[in-house]
Parts: sequence; C-alpha cells; structure tokens
Amino acid sequence: MRFLLVYGTRYGQTAKIAERIREALSEHYHDLVLANASADGGRLDPEGYDGIIIGASVIGGRHQPAVQEFVTRNRATLNATPSAFFSVSASAGSADVGVRDNAIVLLNRFLTTTGWSPRVTASIAGAINYTQYSPFIRWISKRVHRRIGCPYDTSRDWELTDWAQVTHFARDVERVVFLARNRVAPRAVSALYGA
Repeated sequence: MRFLLVYGTRYGQTAKIAERIREALSEHYHDLVLANASADGGRLDPEGYDGIIIGASVIGGRHQPAVQEFVTRNRATLNATPSAFFSVSASAGSADVGVRDNAIVLLNRFLTTTGWSPRVTASIAGAINYTQYSPFIRWISKRVHRRIGCPYDTSRDWELTDWAQVTHFARDVERVVFLARNRVAPRAVSALYGA
C-alpha cells in the first residue's frame, strides 16, 4: 500500500515520530512518502495514495500553520481517502489527566477548524527541549510545565513520547487502510496483524 505522511515540527520530535511510523509501516513492505509540510506542503499532491497520515506538534496552543494550510487546501481528498492525524504535545505526556484531556481538545479543535474527519487520531506526548529554547522561552516553559505536571528541570531535555503508542497508531492506520482497500472483515485484519 502507498502512504503519504506529512508532518509539521518545530524542535524535531514530530519528525522523529513520523520516522518511527514510517519504519513501522515499512516492516510490512508498504511504500511511504515522508514530507515536511513547511518545506514540501505547497508542492504535495495527496491524490493517488491508499492512506494519508498527517502529524503536527502543538506550540503555544496551536498546531503548525503549514500543516493547517495543507489540510485545509486538501480537505476533500483527505476526507475521501482513509486518513489519520496525530497531534504531538508536552501536554499529552502530563501527569495530570485534565491536561492530557486538554491536548485532545486541541486535536479536535484542529479537525473542526479544518473540516477534516480522519478515521484514526492520536494525541501523542512529544518532548520538552529546554536546551534548544531561548532563555525567555525556557523560563516561560518551566513555569507552564511545572503547573501542568510535566518535567521542569531545564538543565536537560525530556523525551515524553510513548514509542509503543506510536507503533500502535501506525498499526491502527495500517488496519484501516487495509480494510478500505480490500474490503476485508475486521476479524480477518486482526488475525493478519496478530491483534
């Protein structure tokens, strides 16, 4: 099957997650085109893929504008093709359930704003890259992260991503696309992938 995976990233964690999804799908010999929305989004044509996956990180309560533009511009194709969305944020890795729920609210707001209805969604914990932040952003981030139950030791970076969740997300997308492409009963798909 052919997949298109478009992502938006600011500090690199969403790109890392996108690469892990690519690796998981390539284990079953799927072809995947991986593209950064900021660099390639304006030139990409999502037509002709069996499945489309889009990922974006949340910075300051918003997903990347380049990803939002790509989704809005290609909404008809995305809604007609088996598609998936993953939202990456530190909030998704918070110890506070209310904060994790808010990450899902942001994911749903993105989908409502763009008019896109993907078949699979996930809120995935990202990373807190204190060493890459400017002094002012580091100071603000520390205050926010302390309040929302995330690591706030600014002397190091914190990777919060649950890599098993990322692989599970890739398998869910694979199942949905396989079903749509081959019209196979869900039980047969579960048996095929050992779920």
